[in-house]
Amino acid sequence: MLPEALHNPRIKHLLALPSGALITLSLAPFNLWPLSLVAPVLLLWLLQDCNARNALLRGWLFGVGVFGSGVSWVYVSIHEHGHAPPLLAGSMTWGFVAGLALLFALHGWLWQRFFRDTQALISWPALWVLMEGLRAWLLTGFPWLLLGNAHLDSPFSGWVPVLGVYGVSGLSALTGLLIFRLLQPSLHTHRLSCIRLSLLTLALLLPAAGVLLQKQQWTQPFGEPLQLGLVQGNIAQQDKWDPRQRRQIIQQYLDLSHQLGDTPDLLLWPETALPLLPEQAEGILQTALSQAGSNAGLITGLASRSESAGRFHNSLITAGAAEGRYHKVKLVPFGEYVPMEDWLRGLIAFFDLPMSSFIPGTEHPAQLTFAGTHIAPLICYEVAYAGFTARQARDSHWLLTVSNDSWFGTSIGPLQHFDIARMRALETARPMARATNNGITALIDHRGQVQDRLPQFEAAVLSGSLQPREGSTPFMLTGPLPLWLACILLLEWQRYGLRRRKKAH
Repeated sequence: MLPEALHNPRIKHLLALPSGALITLSLAPFNLWPLSLVAPVLLLWLLQDCNARNALLRGWLFGVGVFGSGVSWVYVSIHEHGHAPPLLAGSMTWGFVAGLALLFALHGWLWQRFFRDTQALISWPALWVLMEGLRAWLLTGFPWLLLGNAHLDSPFSGWVPVLGVYGVSGLSALTGLLIFRLLQPSLHTHRLSCIRLSLLTLALLLPAAGVLLQKQQWTQPFGEPLQLGLVQGNIAQQDKWDPRQRRQIIQQYLDLSHQLGDTPDLLLWPETALPLLPEQAEGILQTALSQAGSNAGLITGLASRSESAGRFHNSLITAGAAEGRYHKVKLVPFGEYVPMEDWLRGLIAFFDLPMSSFIPGTEHPAQLTFAGTHIAPLICYEVAYAGFTARQARDSHWLLTVSNDSWFGTSIGPLQHFDIARMRALETARPMARATNNGITALIDHRGQVQDRLPQFEAAVLSGSLQPREGSTPFMLTGPLPLWLACILLLEWQRYGLRRRKKAH
């Protein structure tokens, strides 16, 4: 039995904030994945025996707990790099957190209004999956702090190539609810004992099946391993677009590439590595390749001029034996473009950040090529989109993501971003090379496990091999859409059953 105080509505309001923060603790860098089973159950408990108004409030407070603890690192980019005063930066960060929390308010209201009297073991995980899908889509999407990301290294990881991150979020919510139901006191009747046995069996079966699925090889090696050289320049964000620092930045990348010698087949530089356009950087890229051999290639992030006057793409450019060009499709609002630009430009320094006039590319799915392999390119934030990555990875042999996480300093944001990248490798059963400006630069295998990595905030190079692979995972072939449709059907089935029961009475 719960203490009487926990039935007090005000106490439940207060408990919503720390309950939401458990999701952040389940993710990097804390990695307390069992908490991802607990958090959805706590939200469901908070929504019991309350009206629509309280469901909205508790859902919103739960969301404030999630995003206040999990993404308040945006303050770093607004204050330190956008030069907004602390009060303004704090207010904008609060607005961001409070706005995202409205999605959990909607979550709570939908449950209380439409699904409270349905079978929670079916409708609660389905609704959770759909709300995460809505978050990933609405207003260009923010697929961050997804529950499934907690299970990179849990027994549920084997489900990831089958169901993707959203499906594993649903399994996490379901398993937590099964355990909660098992712990509830009940009468010792034969019927209830059978129900408890069924719940226990399912609660054990889901992670056990995940462990068995971990042994499944969804893809096979393709060709010979590639020798890669990844360069982490560690250029301070305030120096990146300063013309006075241009020569030093160029020399930094040339010197670091020189340290790799003639070992790598392919050099990889991070997002917008040089403050130059491709036509200006051509000679520098050839210099970097000069000691790597005639069959070597180089891929780097650069800003490239678009066909629209005065506008730019955030691009991946190739040199040497590497071929292709890719323009980033999923741009970051305010960082790479300014919504309602005519209204917001000039109001505060944050809306006038350097290189915040990018326009999206249209090449999707798109590929780069090197040494007979097809490379699926992902620039920074794009790696957060599971469906986007799955489409990009089709007919590819490995994933390449470049990033510049220096916007977020020493916060937990870059660590969360890194585990999101690992999840994409696991979903597609593709190895990944990740080149970043100041960390985390790494080589990740097709199971999402880190082969080697560089420490953050150091100028360094990483040399290692990557084995390309061919074949497809179930999730890579379907993406998340069939799962979302299945969840909609499950919820409608539950609503239909509820209507029939009400009509019968």
